[in-house]
Amino acid sequence: MNDMEMSDRSSAGAPFSPAPVPGGRFGGMPRWPRMGRAVRLVWAGAAVMGMAAGSWAQHGHLNTGATGTSQGDSLMFANGHLFAAESGYVKDLPLADSGRFAGFFEGNITFTVLATTVDNGGPVPNAPASGSFVMAGIQSVSGPEGGRFGFWEAGSTVPTFEYGVGYDVAIPTGLWALSDASLGAGTPGADPYGHLHGRRFTATVPGLYEVSFRAFDLSGNGAGGGPIHTPSDVITIAFNAVPEPGVGTLLGMGTLGLLAMGWMRRGGRRQS
Repeated sequence: MNDMEMSDRSSAGAPFSPAPVPGGRFGGMPRWPRMGRAVRLVWAGAAVMGMAAGSWAQHGHLNTGATGTSQGDSLMFANGHLFAAESGYVKDLPLADSGRFAGFFEGNITFTVLATTVDNGGPVPNAPASGSFVMAGIQSVSGPEGGRFGFWEAGSTVPTFEYGVGYDVAIPTGLWALSDASLGAGTPGADPYGHLHGRRFTATVPGLYEVSFRAFDLSGNGAGGGPIHTPSDVITIAFNAVPEPGVGTLLGMGTLGLLAMGWMRRGGRRQS
């Protein structure tokens, strides 16, 4: 599970053209007019949002845990409130023009499973029970007409699972592992931890998608040889398939603009 990201929506103000004033650091080059306090705050806010969006895009992790460690306690998305569509979070999926995702809008949110052991960075509060094995699936997809939303396992050259807009089931038809079997997850008493890399989500048509996910325990280490945990509640996440640079990229460009404007203003004051 790899890469994941937080994209915030903002509205760009109308462009303005700086009025030239005499003098300036570079001879006859016009100086920028002074920005009002409100304008400076707007630009500063955009800069912070851009940096935050970039950080989340690279390091966003949706952590799977549980409400308890007893038989029948449900799984949960421990920090799901940060990713849920109702929070305002939107994951941008830019269009890939090369590589194995060429022609797809692609990106990722890293689904992890919280650890119970020191070896894996635990014990973490709300980690699932030892012996559980956590998997996830897509339960519904809404979005632009004709669109398809897919999950790609690491190294795959075609979608591992792909569902058309309108897909809506009670139990997902395909699941992928969140727990790491290579570390022993799923064996009796083992840490269910997982942090797997190289996966991607894709969309085929530009537009806004809302995709619902659910986590399941597929171990056989519970009562009667069944799972320990019951399934999680559904979490719905918004994905924006964008043919142009994502919101985080555009806000990052705004940050550079803010810095450049400040530099030019300081230069103008030194020459006045």
